[in-house]
Amino acid sequence: MLVWYQVLIFLTGAATLSMEVLASRVMTPYFGVSLYIWAGILSITLTFLAIGYSLGGWLTRKLTRGEVELAFLAAPPLSALSIVVACALFPPLFPPLAELSLLAGSFIGGTLLLALPLVVLSAMNPFLVALMRDTVGGGDGGAGRVFFVSTVGSVAGVLITAFLFIPTLENFRALLLIGCILCAGSVVPALINGALTRRDRVRLVTGSVLVAGLCGGMIVGQNLYFDFLDRNADRGYDQEVKAVYKSVYGNVKVIGLKSHNPSAVPSNIYMLDGRVENRVAPDGVSLTEYTYVLEKLAAAHSPKEPRVLVLGLAAGVVPRAFKRDGAALVAVVDINPDSLAAATEYFNFDPEGIELNWEDARTFARRCRKRFDVIVIDLFQGGTIPDHLLTAEFFRDLSTCVDATGTIVMNAVLDRSDDSPHRRLLATVGNSFSHVRDFLPPVPEDSTAKTRNGYVVASNVPLPIDPRVRMNNVPGFMIRSVTEALGSGRAITSEVLGDARPVTDNHNVFSILYAATRMADRGKPLRQWSPHVLVN
Repeated sequence: MLVWYQVLIFLTGAATLSMEVLASRVMTPYFGVSLYIWAGILSITLTFLAIGYSLGGWLTRKLTRGEVELAFLAAPPLSALSIVVACALFPPLFPPLAELSLLAGSFIGGTLLLALPLVVLSAMNPFLVALMRDTVGGGDGGAGRVFFVSTVGSVAGVLITAFLFIPTLENFRALLLIGCILCAGSVVPALINGALTRRDRVRLVTGSVLVAGLCGGMIVGQNLYFDFLDRNADRGYDQEVKAVYKSVYGNVKVIGLKSHNPSAVPSNIYMLDGRVENRVAPDGVSLTEYTYVLEKLAAAHSPKEPRVLVLGLAAGVVPRAFKRDGAALVAVVDINPDSLAAATEYFNFDPEGIELNWEDARTFARRCRKRFDVIVIDLFQGGTIPDHLLTAEFFRDLSTCVDATGTIVMNAVLDRSDDSPHRRLLATVGNSFSHVRDFLPPVPEDSTAKTRNGYVVASNVPLPIDPRVRMNNVPGFMIRSVTEALGSGRAITSEVLGDARPVTDNHNVFSILYAATRMADRGKPLRQWSPHVLVN
């Protein structure tokens, strides 16, 4: 019997770490990815594991052996039931939590997802130690074996989640599948355990089957449940999830928007982990301002028919524009090949004649052998550029990838209440390029947004003070704002930088510097989106 119990503790160990990984993915569309969010998930996990270990140890001293055995086998279906409850609650609760307080909301959200399952599952370890004590005898009473098997299970859970669940399943359904597996894990030992009364065996098997049925029902009826949550929503436009691309690099969704105003133009949205990266009309015209600002800044700071490197594909709008305007070479670097499928199928991107490279921008820059006239950095994920793509070493590598008279152009999100992270970024860029300018478009007076878009241009040759380019292909309603953005440049001097110093790989603090910016950017209203859109 103890062999079956060790198999079960292996499964529960796998479930514990699998739920932790999946919880981070479930929470990303609502709370983003930052140092603080991960600190919350890890601290919540360890806290409730510790509570479960302590509770399990206390119960072994209060219960008889038969009661401990019954509790051990009842724990997996009870944990699965709590997963069902959490999956039912988080779609309607997470949006208001994120809008109320991103940091506090993420802790509450993590607790909702993980608290009860982790407490119940971790209590099983001291239960099994108590059950093995009489058989093993002396020494540690089998504790070492129990925690070894549980930990090996945790390793398996991480690997299975990373390489099987995340690339192939929605995270919502993966959590519920774990509930089904936990229930199945209890059924076999409950059926063959001669020490249990017939009544207890029937109760365990019946409970496990019922809870597994609830999990399976939620898996099959996911869309019906989301439709139920959406029944009274009035968002002003219909939202259709046209495609989902699941990968270890994040969930890409293509969302079709159709306004209830018949005169409005429908559009497709490229969304990465709950954040809108681009919005494009059916004819391929971008409805997102930053794409035009990047394109025009690059054109203003490069020769005719330039050799262009674009770091970040997304919907493919920026590289498509360079190809259209006759660039001599357009190369793209992106870590996620699924971006290409989304861009070509829904955003009118034609990869013919464009050099595509599927790898991390950091490794590409390190081994770059070509010389480009302009490099466009558009590498947003979770609201800001990943930390390892912001250090002095990264920009030093880019300086060897760009021509001696070439330019880099990048966009950034700035916290309107604190410019210190932006100044650190400017100092870091300036460590590798002798001339740096930033462009900070004016913010409407009635804007309540906590963040704003900004752009950085850098080169080792003097930059034009007033870049002028033709506004061809810019939609009429956007010409004014794009023109204002191009006219908002300023030279970055020691007075602008103040005491800001470059950030290096040895002490990369951008995760801390941009934490508030990421949270402010994620604080945008989420209730505008259907659960079909936000739930991964």
